[in-house]
Amino acid sequence: MGIDEIIEYLRTLPEDAIVKVSVMDKASMARDSIVIDGVVDGGVWCREDIGTLIEDNGRNPTPENIDKVLAAVPGGLGSFSDRLTQEGWDILHDIYDGAIDALR
Repeated sequence: MGIDEIIEYLRTLPEDAIVKVSVMDKASMARDSIVIDGVVDGGVWCREDIGTLIEDNGRNPTPENIDKVLAAVPGGLGSFSDRLTQEGWDILHDIYDGAIDALR
């Protein structure tokens, strides 16, 4: 995605939207490296992912349908973020609790 496309997309966001930006060069992206110190995983979910969910359910993933699905969730993206955080903690415990126990 080019800078012009990003700027155009940003213009479509509501005025109260909060945007987080991570900038990296193509070499970093090709290595799938982590560019932010202290970050274990920097996975990002986007509108296209909602479009994929819509398509997987046999519907047309138009921008309008993506907007409708996002707007239909009580709490909006905050609910998604809260749940993603909780699920992330659960996964971290599942993966690393055994390694922490081995430290004793």
